This record gives sequence, C-alpha cells and structure tokens, in this order.
Amino acid sequence: MDQKSAPLADALAAIEKRPVIGFGAPGHNQGVAIPGGMKALLGKRVFQADVLTPKGLDDRTEGKLALQRAHEIAAEAWNADFCRFVTGGSTQSLHTVMASVAGPGDTILIAANAHKAERTYALATGLDAVIVPVQIDDAWDIEHGVEPQALSATLAAHPTARAFIVVSPTYYGVTSDIAALAAICHDHGIPLIVDAAWGGAFAFCEGLPDDPLTKGADAAVYSAHKTMGALAQGSVIVAKGDLIDRQRLWMAYELFETTSPSVPILATLDATRRDHALHGEQLWTAVIGLAERVRKKIVSIAPLRVFSRDHLPPDADLDVTKVLIDVSALGVSGYAIDDWLYKHHRISMGLSDARHILAVLSLGTIRSDLRKLVRGLQDLVNQLGSDPSILPAISPVPGIGTLSVEMAMPGPAALNGPAEMVAYEAAEGRIAAEMIAPAPPGVPRLVPGQRITAAHVAWLVANRDAGAFVMDPVDPTEAIIRVVQS
Repeated sequence: MDQKSAPLADALAAIEKRPVIGFGAPGHNQGVAIPGGMKALLGKRVFQADVLTPKGLDDRTEGKLALQRAHEIAAEAWNADFCRFVTGGSTQSLHTVMASVAGPGDTILIAANAHKAERTYALATGLDAVIVPVQIDDAWDIEHGVEPQALSATLAAHPTARAFIVVSPTYYGVTSDIAALAAICHDHGIPLIVDAAWGGAFAFCEGLPDDPLTKGADAAVYSAHKTMGALAQGSVIVAKGDLIDRQRLWMAYELFETTSPSVPILATLDATRRDHALHGEQLWTAVIGLAERVRKKIVSIAPLRVFSRDHLPPDADLDVTKVLIDVSALGVSGYAIDDWLYKHHRISMGLSDARHILAVLSLGTIRSDLRKLVRGLQDLVNQLGSDPSILPAISPVPGIGTLSVEMAMPGPAALNGPAEMVAYEAAEGRIAAEMIAPAPPGVPRLVPGQRITAAHVAWLVANRDAGAFVMDPVDPTEAIIRVVQS
C-alpha cells in the first residue's frame, strides 16, 4: 500500500475546499456559528474541520472508503493484520480489546502496574481480574515489567484465564521480555495484549525498543497523541494472528467507538502514521540524540540521578526518550520540585511523585526546551544549596513494594454495595470501595474489594503529605476514603 497516502487528511482537505451544506450535526455547520471568543482563540479552521465521517468527510454510505483505507494502510505500517483508529484515547482502546477476548465472569490476567483503564473495565463488566506481579526496583522505587516465571506461576494457578495484559513500555520507558511472555501465553492458547501506549513509535525506529507485534504479541494499543504528534485522545488498536477473533474485535470496536468520531483527531492519526512510515527513523533518531545529550547534562548536576540502561533488569530494554530523575537526595519531594519548576521556569514535568520527576521527550521537543530544563534543574539545586527552606522537607515515604494486592471481596460488590467514608488513618483493615490511582502514571494503588493494610495507610498519608494530587477519590481533599460499610 502507498504509505505516502493519507486518505483521511486528504478527504478533510477536499471538504474544506468544497464545504457541504449540512442539515445535521455538528450544529456549528463548519464554523458558521462559533461560540463566543472561540474564533479568536482557536480560529475558524478548527470548526471547518469538525465534520462527521459519513455525510461530511465521506458520503452517506462511506462509499469513498476513506476511513477503511486509512485503517488498512495503518495496519501495514505497523505490520499488523487489523488496525482501528480510536478517538477516545487508549482507555477506550483497551476496553475494546478486553471486550473482544473476555466476558462477564471470565478470568483475565493483568500486570500489577497496569493503568486504571484495565481495572475499571474489569470492575464495570464483572471480569475476574487476576493480578500478575511485576518486578519492583527498590533502589529506584519503581515498577518494571513482568518476569516470565511470574506469568507461568499465575497461569498455573488460573488455567482458565482468557488473556494476559502487560504494560510495555512502562511509564518510565522500560520494556518486558515480550517474546518470552508471548510464548508462555501461546503455550496456554491465550493471547498476549500489550498496553504499549507509550511505545507507538517503536515500529518505526531501530534506535527504540522492539515493537511488541514483532515479538509475538497478539494485540497492542498505542497512544499516538502521547509522543507521536496526533491530537489528544488519538489512539490506535492493532492485532496480528488468529488468537484474537478479529470479527469480535471489530464488533467490540463498533460497540465502544462513538458514532460521531472527531475527524480532526482521525486525520491527525492518519497523518501521523504517514509521517512515521516515511520518516520515522530520521524523526526519532533526532529525538534519541537530544535525549542522550540531556541525560549527560542532568547527570552532571549533583546529587541528581538519571535512570539508564545500567539500571535495567535482565532481558529488558529502555526507551531513552523517557528521562527519569531521582531527586530524593535533595531532601524534598518530586511534587514540590515540579511545582517550583512550573512557578519559576514555566516547566511542567511529565510526572512527579515523592522521589522522582520524569521528562518525556517527543517529536515536539526542541533543543531550547531541554536547555531550559537543565537550567531550571541547576537553578533549583543551587537555590536549595543556599536556602534549603525554599521547599518543604519530605518525610520518608514507604516504597511501592510494601503495597499488597490482597482482595477481600469481589470488586463489583464492593463498588456497588453500601459504603461509608473514613479517614485515611482509620482505614486499616477495611475494604476499599473506590479506586485510588494517582495519575500519572495512573496505576491503581487500591481498588474496590481490596483489603486496606497498614502499609496502604502509611503510603497514602505520606504521599498526601508530600503533595500528591489524586484526581479520582470520592473525597477531593484526600483526607477520607470510601470503604465497604461494616
């Protein structure tokens, strides 16, 4: 297929030249009516591009096959048998793939560091989500991938599992041994699904880790908006082989995708695919070069540490464009540093937690951005050296390795049953009735049905006091938690 072609982008350009006289949605009618102030802020062309796929981008029966051809070209680009563009982010993509392999009451295996998207779908649909342990790096207090022996042991205990979902790369850029995990899954006759939200570009550059489909994965989900250049919420589902029923996957896609998908998002997914298929090696080699240089500069700023290939577990690889910085030696939290950098240098980090900040480099990262980051970090270290009181000192925070995943009752029953609110400090021994998943990275630390241990309480309190902002608790003050009524 012609990777130079971008059917959706081309169709959108054509309709801007020859607008359709519409008597349906969207009601702004290609920018005839624009909400107050939005023309000056966004411009009219945003509204001109906001059409529907049928009777807009294409005819009533989608006879030009613009979307269908875009999917087929993208499947070839990612060396897949099936591809769909998704406008509801990789959360929607993951829900779609999960719906294609398991139904209510079925067991599905999920890596312990999976995004909340996987856990919320299991909760909402009555799947039995069995957690597969991941490697805990105590020296850095981060989670890595799943070891093959951990997957084998979990499958031995749950032989009726319908699929396994692993996160690779992690938010920090660390991959799992996908080939080994795929082989284990295939020996049990089940598919390996890879949440590769941060790895969509891997297929297009030798300097990045291997794309999961090349290592035997049966399906992968990519967030093309995260680093590749598509508009926010642009995601891609790809599948390969016969372990996933493609007709069922297509039907699941139709169940979840809106009947009015955003054409601007779809067009940018199409154009992003084209750019990567034609120029991905060149584009990402440049980003990798920037990443290697900024890593050396940050390492020279004592006492900061930067995660590198030297710190990887065996059989793992690293996407070096994810620059994880350990700030714990400064005696202040990553949360406080993130806020300080934003206030004094207008720098917003990709992630911050009690002891880290993360810089994610993407196609949009330029040299001046990195110079400002280095200057900001050096300024921070210098200011703290002169006056440590400019930021609050952090008390010790328990490691994530202390958190258990013991379930005391089924998650849906805990979520939907009678509940009450208690203070964090009084929650030990209770059963969670809400999900606590600080984002980023959006990994659940408590889910409905889980027993709240003393370690959970200590971790929640310490992170709250260190400055964590948890968006999804019932209580926005982060002082109380929803638990099953006693």
